[in-house]
Amino acid sequence: METPSNPKTEDYTYKQGQYSPRKRKDTTPKVNPQLAVELVFQELKRVESYTKRIEDATAKKVEVDRGSLESAENRLKSVLADFERLGNRMKNGGYVDKRVSFYSILCAVISLLFACLMCYLWVDAAKERDRYQPFYEYYQQMQEQKEGKE
Repeated sequence: METPSNPKTEDYTYKQGQYSPRKRKDTTPKVNPQLAVELVFQELKRVESYTKRIEDATAKKVEVDRGSLESAENRLKSVLADFERLGNRMKNGGYVDKRVSFYSILCAVISLLFACLMCYLWVDAAKERDRYQPFYEYYQQMQEQKEGKE
């Protein structure tokens, strides 16, 4: 009996040069069914505990929300009552607080005086600049002459 030159090809039933698909290894993992059932059961228990915690937190949140809703409602009622009182004061002509209006007018007058002072200083500085301009130009000419000699 004749032995083939290539020992790898001896168990194939095709002629040399003919295409054949590769034989693939079985890559399916071996799973223990008992272990798989236990893992699934553990995961279900974990999900149930998370669901229970979420339900408990939601129930507590609803209780807290009721209390905060009532306090918000009371605050809103007090704000509305304040607006109502303010509206009544406006109708009666007592809306302007004399102290506040006096301080507002005083602040406006002081701001106006400060603005006038700043304008005066700005104009004065411009006049000073104009007065010293010839001296500055003379100094620049002297510097240019020194540089020209060197």
